[in-house]
Order: sequence, then structure tokens, then C-alpha cells
Amino acid sequence: MSAAAWLIALALAAPAELLPVEVQGESTASREHKTVADLLLVLDVFEREKAGLAPRAELRIRVLPRRDLADEPALELRHGAVRQPIALDALGRFAIPPEWRQLPPDAVVRSRLLDGRLAWAVDVRTPGLPERARRLGDLRLECRADLYGGALARGIKPPAFHALRAATDVCTSRHVAWGFFADAPVFAAQIHDDGRRAELPYRWMHGSEMGQTGLLFGLLDWPFAQRDHFVVLPPDKWKAWPQDALIELEPMTP
Repeated sequence: MSAAAWLIALALAAPAELLPVEVQGESTASREHKTVADLLLVLDVFEREKAGLAPRAELRIRVLPRRDLADEPALELRHGAVRQPIALDALGRFAIPPEWRQLPPDAVVRSRLLDGRLAWAVDVRTPGLPERARRLGDLRLECRADLYGGALARGIKPPAFHALRAATDVCTSRHVAWGFFADAPVFAAQIHDDGRRAELPYRWMHGSEMGQTGLLFGLLDWPFAQRDHFVVLPPDKWKAWPQDALIELEPMTP
């Protein structure tokens, strides 16, 4: 082989140097999100009904890992080209700023997590309550703000539900099971007011009344990573209790 042919063969055999390639764009996979319009519906119900149910309460929106506790529910506000991170507190909550009422119709609160990975919840709390206690009026307002507001929580809502909601208050109906997520795994719960006390039956803890598995569980938030945090409050069972009644939550021991 001549020297020239040898150099050509060597050049052909040498690996070419690859230049870095920059890929732009976003995945088209659906992500967890709520429209700002839906969040403002929650705020509207809260502001309209808080005087009768929870006059000193504060409203937050809470996001929790639904399928895997390792998921980090980071959120950002998006509209047009705007991408604005939303700060969450230690419980995964954020407030709805009044100025969001001025945002364009396409505004959303979005997570990087795929659709189905987060549980969204209305969170209403009166400041100054004892640790691991929730006020019944606050929880009733959570129910009202969700089911008559932005419908943030997943739920099974057949046509009969919508007919019932139009005819009566579903947050006091025996046909509707409403619940909330405690801040830690719950072993037991008691409701009390002015010396009167009752224990929440264990069958309503962790959704136990509904069984361990179900074909419709995929339509709900609680049966997965947050199950041991979930407390069901059958609205009709507590109808006679006043708004200031407290629900004490006994945590599970390690």
C-alpha cells in the first residue's frame, strides 16, 4: 500500500469527533396540573361560606404524592411563556394569591410529574388548634369548596351524584363519603366538643370500609401511597355536631 493510500485508510478508520447536540422542547405526555380557573372556584366558595363554617380559617391547596412517596410534587405557574415556581410549605401546600384573578384563561399550575402521580386537596385550617387536631367546620368547608368549587380531588361521580348535588347538600348526605388526609399516618380518631366524645369507627380509617382492592380504586386518590393518612368522615354521622367540634388524630407508632 502506498503512503497516500495508507493515510486515507487510517483517516477512514479513525472515529469521527461528534459535536454536542442540544435537544429542545417538552414531552407531550400529560402532566399533573390544575387550571387557575378551577383553583379560583375553590377560593370563591371558601370566601362565600367561611363566615358560617370557619370564620377564622385559612385556605391552602395541598398536593401529595399519590402513587409513590418518593415523588416530589414541585409546582410552577404557567401561562404563555411564563414559568414561575410555586413555593410549597412543609405539608405540600400553597396559597391562592388574589392577583391570580387577573391571569389569562390559559393559566395553569403544573407539576413535572406524570398525570396520576399527585393527589390534590383543599386544605382549610383554623390557626391555633392543638397539634394533631382538625376542626369539623374546617373539614366541612373543605368538602364544600371542593365539591361545589374546583373539584380538585378525584372521585366517583356518576350522573346521580350531580343530580343529588343540585337537589341537596352532598356534604351532609349519607350517600356521599368525604374524607381528608392527615399529616401523619393515623391509628385512631375521636371527635369531641364540650365534654361530649365519640370515636370514629375503625372501619372508616384508611378507607377500610371499601376493602383492600377495588376495580374503581384507580379513580380515587387515597388507596395508594397515602392510604394510612386517610380518614373518612361520613357526613351524616357527624351532622349533629357543631362546627367547633374537634377531631383528635392518634398517630401510628413506629
